[in-house]
Amino acid sequence: MQYFTLIGGFFGFLLTLAVSIFAGKELAESVFHATVGCIVTAFLFRGLRFSLEYCARQVVLEKTRERDELRATEVAKAEAAAETTETAQNQSPSDSPTETQGSPA
Repeated sequence: MQYFTLIGGFFGFLLTLAVSIFAGKELAESVFHATVGCIVTAFLFRGLRFSLEYCARQVVLEKTRERDELRATEVAKAEAAAETTETAQNQSPSDSPTETQGSPA
């Protein structure tokens, strides 16, 4: 990605030069058009690079968010299961209410 703008400018120069020469323009005029094409294409490739980087960053952020949500859900389920198990273990038969009636004297 370091040379994306440079490569875009090079392709723009070559393409515009070839089109100008095949259109029958003089060499000086073709080189001028190729220079303009180089600059325009370089800026277009620069914009394309920024768009690609933005999209890649969004994909990475989305995947990271999904992964974090999945982990949070798993942790919450594990905590709920541990709490349920702990509550069941803490309850013993002596904790349950029993009716005790005293004998009449």
